[in-house]
Amino acid sequence: MRHMPTLTEVMTAFPLHVNEDTSLTEAADLMAQHKCHHLPVMDGVKVAGLLSSEEIKLAQLPGHDLEDSQGLTAGDMCQRRFAKVDLHTRLDVVLSCMAEEGINAVVVMRHERLAGILTSQDACRFFAGWLKKEYLPDDDPSIA
Repeated sequence: MRHMPTLTEVMTAFPLHVNEDTSLTEAADLMAQHKCHHLPVMDGVKVAGLLSSEEIKLAQLPGHDLEDSQGLTAGDMCQRRFAKVDLHTRLDVVLSCMAEEGINAVVVMRHERLAGILTSQDACRFFAGWLKKEYLPDDDPSIA
């Protein structure tokens, strides 16, 4: 019997995160610098929300210029309703739920504390690696 990959093998462990009072400009800069599209937003040790690049884009719409909105924080713009899963949830269950619900990211918790984040990019990256390993020979010159 083959081993099913676990959530911990695919997720981003100990993800970059920000506090609720982090300025939206600083959060956007962090996302750009680290090439990520989602940031957990923390209230102390509790995950209070999830900020995505979509919320950043919303703040940049006419009338909400990010550069002129120095007062906006990550807490102001983050989604307060977001998907959370336990670290030990089966990967197939999490991925099926993400696909069915149209969710791009899930916050991964361990004992009510932030353990990681699983994004659609994480899943695609893992699946691409698995396909290469499973179906391409080790000596294939097209593998970079």
